[in-house]
Amino acid sequence: MDSNPEAPERGGPPGGPVPGKRLCVPQERPGSPGDLRSEERSSSAVDVSIILPVHNAACWLDDSLGSVLEQDFQGSMELSVFNDASQDDSLAVIERWTVRLQRRGIPTVLSGHRSPQPRGVGYAKNQAVAQSQGRYLCFLDADDIMSPQRVSLQHHAALQHPDCIVGCQVRRLPEGSTERYTRWINSLTQEQLLTQVPGPRLQSCSHPPSRTETLGP
Repeated sequence: MDSNPEAPERGGPPGGPVPGKRLCVPQERPGSPGDLRSEERSSSAVDVSIILPVHNAACWLDDSLGSVLEQDFQGSMELSVFNDASQDDSLAVIERWTVRLQRRGIPTVLSGHRSPQPRGVGYAKNQAVAQSQGRYLCFLDADDIMSPQRVSLQHHAALQHPDCIVGCQVRRLPEGSTERYTRWINSLTQEQLLTQVPGPRLQSCSHPPSRTETLGP
């Protein structure tokens, strides 16, 4: 979980993605060709923004977004999603979950683009960060799920250690898949965390096809 004391400047080059808007139910609006944006509503800063980059993740999103809904965190949260040129039903799944998350008090910020080619997970994460308003950032891959205590435990740890990036260990699903990777990611030292880019600990990462469950710090 990263602190977000100062949000990046919004906007972008002509024809680029339209910055995300605060929303209850997302819907397309006129804008640059191939861009998506959602219904605007006023909102103050929240405690934690869940950062979710998405590309062709429809088959995983129900589980991933369900794990957001099941968080036991008592502070305020938002979900910030950037849809990176998905060609499947990812957008429809996100829009369906937006209503359920809103009922729980978790607003969604949704933007994206429909260019022929995706621009990559790093780009999508940066766009999701730029449109977020959370004091802390919690990164979630679209094919991962979170334990219900993840946000509350990491937020507590972040408050206790304000100058640190808070990470966590992971468990692969099904059990025993990518055993070497799981053993490696869960045994990194503090010094290695400064140079490695593993799973849910740092910003730019990717995973093999099996699922990852993120645990507490």
